[in-house]
Order: sequence, then structure tokens, then C-alpha cells
Amino acid sequence: MKMLNNHNHTYHKAILYLLSCCLLLSSCVEEFDVETEDFESILVVNATITNELKRQEVLLTRTFRFEENGPAAEQGAIVKIIEDETTTIPFDEIFPGSYESIIPFTVVPNKNYQLSIETVEGRVYLSKIVQLPPVTSNIERVFPMRMTNNDGVEGVGLFVDSFDETGSSKFYRYQFEETYKIVARFWVPVDLTPSLEFVERSENQRICFNNRVSEDILITDTNTLNEDRVSGFFLRFIQAEDIRVSERYSILVRQFVQSQEANGFYQTLSNFSQSESLFSQVQPGFISGNITSQTNPNERVLGFFNVASVKEERIFFDREEFLNDLPRFSPGCDRIIPRPNTGETPESFDRRLRELIRTGSIKFLEEIRGNEPGSGVLVFVPRPCGDCTVFGSSAVPDFWVD
Repeated sequence: MKMLNNHNHTYHKAILYLLSCCLLLSSCVEEFDVETEDFESILVVNATITNELKRQEVLLTRTFRFEENGPAAEQGAIVKIIEDETTTIPFDEIFPGSYESIIPFTVVPNKNYQLSIETVEGRVYLSKIVQLPPVTSNIERVFPMRMTNNDGVEGVGLFVDSFDETGSSKFYRYQFEETYKIVARFWVPVDLTPSLEFVERSENQRICFNNRVSEDILITDTNTLNEDRVSGFFLRFIQAEDIRVSERYSILVRQFVQSQEANGFYQTLSNFSQSESLFSQVQPGFISGNITSQTNPNERVLGFFNVASVKEERIFFDREEFLNDLPRFSPGCDRIIPRPNTGETPESFDRRLRELIRTGSIKFLEEIRGNEPGSGVLVFVPRPCGDCTVFGSSAVPDFWVD
């Protein structure tokens, strides 16, 4: 599975708070429609290149109105990285708004990097020249721990430890990708077709996997500490009844060591990404990044060209290690025995049963045979209980270990 280096959703949450018209709290609560006035279309740049040898990625979008569904991709731009003011690395647009370097490359210490963007309208944008921060920090461990959150809900927390004995890292940002196993509790090896014939059920419906990528901005620093050590930094909490910890769980944590300037940008963006900011009566102004328009010095640009060092660590754990005595995820697996409704003819009932099977809303579980011929009872469960593909894919990730 590919780790997604994409936090545009968070970028645009912050933009809504910064650029929407002022919304004031009143003493009463009522429904209202919001329509943005004086909207300004601003280029949003999400670009972090790293010391990983890979095709690096730059994401370009435009701000969107409060009442719109999401950002519009900035298509057709000419994107390139300039290294030491002499070497140019061009990027291709692989899908709308997403640009990848045409060759894999890695950033190295003591070299200068600059991002250049030219839109189809001929507007040119340049970032400040940045360098890879000096870094020797490693992830010491990623670890789960049973805990109770502030709402009194029991579950498991995920934490990370890191240490740089040279004291040169200091500013950290984290992303994670979580992958989890799903088992259909009431999968059986036979199925029932709409023609009420028994067939073999696919093994692909028994065990599935799903993955999700973090969206929150997770940053910390050790600037005021005696040593450059991150101890027990909280990544996320998963309650015991969440599907993610119903069987086996894996998390891949990526640690970015970045500059103080980048840390300040992400800290500000994180502050404005909190839901309560939407109703703040304080006008925060605009978040300044390190990218400016060369065509119009007064044009505002949201984004930051970041050069960072990356370390990553993956762990696995089973539910039984931490949560075995707590209620687990259940999609509601009461047994279903279809019976004729009042006044329903056998023919009408038969059509209704076949339609339920055809649409996949129920899955066959068993047949309880009666003493008399033809007196058997068909028992079903809701589809999520007998078919895991409701929640994920049957494809086993390459990295998965049971």
C-alpha cells in the first residue's frame, strides 16, 4: 500500500476558517445557510520533499467557498524543483492537481532547493530557498497502550518515542497509515442464489483489510527540553468497539524532522484547523508561508515548500493483547428468518425473499431442517456479518504479517 503524503483536507479546513466571513455566536441556536461573499481564489500548495529516494509529490489546488463540496485541482501547471540554482527536476501531472517528479530523487544535506510553479494563466510562483535540516533522530519505538480517554471510553492509544543524541532535530511532524484486518464472523462456505440454489461462497468474503491515512496535523518540538527526546507523543486513540481493533491492527508511523519555520507554519495551520476556530470572534488574518507570486507581489498564496528528513516504523498487535475483555465491534448480527407478512401469498413472499438475496442485503447462514419434507427454515444474517467486503478489500497487503 502507498503511504499518502496528502493533507489538503486539513489545509482547506484552515482556509475556511481564515477566509470565511465572520460568524458570530448568538444566544440562540437555529439552522442557517451560509453563502460566501467576497470570495478570493487562492492557490494552495502542499509540498514536502524528503530524503527518501522516490518520485516526490507536489499537490496544487484552489480555495473553495464554504458552501462548496471541496477544492478544485490546479491543473496544467509547470512544476519543477531547482537544486543549487543549476539543476532542474521537472514534474508531471499524474492526475488533476497532483504532480510527481519524472524521476525518483532524494534531498541531501547542504544543498539548496526551491519550488517553481507556473500556471496555465502564466502566473509564476517561487518558494524561498530551503535546505534539509541536520538530523540524526531515529524513532525508538511506536507502542500501543490500553487507556481511557477524556470521555471515559476505554480503548487503545498509540504513542511514539524518538531521540536525537546530537540535539540537532528538535522539530517533528508525524503522519500515520493504519491497516486493519476484518473477519466476517458469520461467513459460511455456502451461499444461496436468487434462484434459491446452493453454491460455494467465495473465500474472498471471509477475511478483508482496510487502511486509512491520518488527516490531523501532529507536531511537537523539543526546543525547550534538556535533551532532544520525544517521549510518549500521542498519535491517536481507538475505542474498543471500533472495527479497526476488532482483530489485528497495524500502524505505519512516519516522522518528519523539519525546520523551525516549517514547524511554525504547521503549528499555525493546526491552530486554525480546530473546530472551535470557526466561531471565533478574533480575526486571525492570513497564514504566511514561504511561497510568493512573482507575477503579482500582492497576490496571496497558501502553502509551504518543506524539505524534511523522514524515518518510519511499523508495528502490529492483536486485539487480544489489550482489549480482549471489552465489548468488540459488531455490525448487528441478529439472525434473520424471513417469514410471510400478514396476508402475503406464497408467491409474493418468494419474490421478496429472492429480491433480498439478489440485492445482497442478507447472506445465508444455515438451514434448519424440519421433521417433515419441505419444512426446513432458511436462516440469514445481515450482509456485513457474512461478507467482509462491505468494510474492505480481500487483497492482502504486501507488508502484512499474521
